[in-house]
Amino acid sequence: MELTYLDYLFLDLFSTEEARKVNSLFHILTGKRTVSVLMQAMRMDLEAYFSLFPKLQPTIFEEKINQFIRSDLLTFELFLTEEGKAAKDNYFDSHTRPTKNRIKYHAVLAPFKARSLFLTQVLSERIHNNKNYLPLQPRLSEQWWLKKYLKEHNLNTNENCQKLGQEWMDLIVNAKISKPEMFVEQFEGYHKTKLTNNQIGSKYNLDETEVYVQLQQDWIQLIETIEMSNSGYPLLASLLKELTRDGGLCSESAKETYQLWKAGFAIEQIAEKRFLKRSTINDHLTEMAILYEAFPFERFLDASQIDYVNNQVTAGKAIDYNDVQEKFPGIPFFQSRLMQVKGETSHERK
Repeated sequence: MELTYLDYLFLDLFSTEEARKVNSLFHILTGKRTVSVLMQAMRMDLEAYFSLFPKLQPTIFEEKINQFIRSDLLTFELFLTEEGKAAKDNYFDSHTRPTKNRIKYHAVLAPFKARSLFLTQVLSERIHNNKNYLPLQPRLSEQWWLKKYLKEHNLNTNENCQKLGQEWMDLIVNAKISKPEMFVEQFEGYHKTKLTNNQIGSKYNLDETEVYVQLQQDWIQLIETIEMSNSGYPLLASLLKELTRDGGLCSESAKETYQLWKAGFAIEQIAEKRFLKRSTINDHLTEMAILYEAFPFERFLDASQIDYVNNQVTAGKAIDYNDVQEKFPGIPFFQSRLMQVKGETSHERK
C-alpha cells in the first residue's frame, strides 16, 4: 500500500503505547467543541490535529484505518505497530508534520486570516489608487467591518497604508516562517492574484494537503508572534484583539457565558439567565480554563488542590482523575476536571 500525505497524517494520530478510539480521533480531527474532546486532544498530545479537517467524512476515516490494519501498520486493537511508527517518523523527516497547537486559536484562525488578507488587498489597491477590483470579501458585514477599521486607524493616506506592508515584512521574518515566498502566494493586491492551495502545490511540487497544513501552521505562528509582541505590529495586533477579546477564543455558547461571568454574575445566575444547567455553565468555564492562560483557577480550587497540581506537574506526572478522587474525597466533578486542565495547560505552557 502506497501511502499519501493524508494517510501519514491519519497514521500519526495513533500510538504504540495505547489503543486509541476511532470516534475520539474523528472528533479531534473535525473539531468537536466539547470539554471531553478538548481534554482528550491535550492528553494524547494531538492539539496540532484539532479541527484540522472539519469536513472529514467518518466513512473515509474508517476506511483508511482498515487499510492500515490490512497493511500491518495498525493492530486490530488499534495500536500503532513498530512498522507503522517507523514509516510515519521516516516520512515526516522530510515533510510537514503538524506541531502547532490549534486548540487555542481554532475559533479565530479563519476570521483572522480572512480579515488580514482582505485588509491587505484593499490597502494595496488604495495605495495605487485602483478602485476597479473584486474584493476578497463580498459579504456586506465584512465590508462594513473594513470601513469601520479603516476609519478607526486613519488608513486614508498612502503613508499610513504602507505601514501594514512593513508590519507584514517584519512579522514574517520574526515569526520565522519557513517558506516566506510560499506564504505570500495567498496574498492578493495591486497586480497580484492569490494562488489556491492546489496552485501553490503545483508551483512548489507539494501535495495540496501538505500546503494546507503548512500554511495553517504558519498562520498560527504569526498569531503567536503578534500576541508576544503587540507593540511591534499595531494594525495586525488590533485586528487580532477584536477577535479574541470578550471570550472570542471560545465556542459561541461559551462566549455568552464568558461575557456574563466577566460582568460579575455567579454560576447559578448565569445558568438561570441562559436557561441552562449549571453543569453546562461549568463546562463553559472549563473551556475558558483550557483556552485562556490567565484563567483564575484560584477562584474555584483551594490552596491544597493547586499545590497538588503544581507538585504533580513539577514531578512530570499527569493529573489522574481517580488519584484526585482518592486524594480529595467528595471533590465535585467540576473541580477535579479543573485540576486536570490546570495540569495539562501548565505542562503545555512551560
